[in-house]
Amino acid sequence: MEELIVIRTSDPDGSIFHSIIEALQSKNVQILHAADLEPSVLTLGDIMIFPEQRRVMKQDIEIHLNYGEFSILYCMARYPGRVFSREQLYNAAWGEDCELGTNTVDNTIWRLRGKLESDPKHPIYIKTVFRVGYKIER
Repeated sequence: MEELIVIRTSDPDGSIFHSIIEALQSKNVQILHAADLEPSVLTLGDIMIFPEQRRVMKQDIEIHLNYGEFSILYCMARYPGRVFSREQLYNAAWGEDCELGTNTVDNTIWRLRGKLESDPKHPIYIKTVFRVGYKIER
């Protein structure tokens, strides 16, 4: 049976990382860096997302997205079919809890649809899940 341990910590000098590796030395350990696991391009139909450059292309034309738009799109595109609540998307984009009653995520989704969907009123990619949130479909 394989087990996976994920540790996320602030470790500026690498001391925590080295301590963990030393503790696991007698085991069969494979070290994977999270950066190596990220795809270099995500594709949604005719939309290509380049996470490292924070760029989005549609039919070979660059689509200019602001910080929040790109962050929400990238969050959902990494997990097609997964439903994200507004709170999760807000946190993914701005790294803080969503204030009750804010419609920031809804407005951001509306702008994304306008930039990415051929017919924003009948979206193909960014779907609303009634009373839950949003998801991306490929």
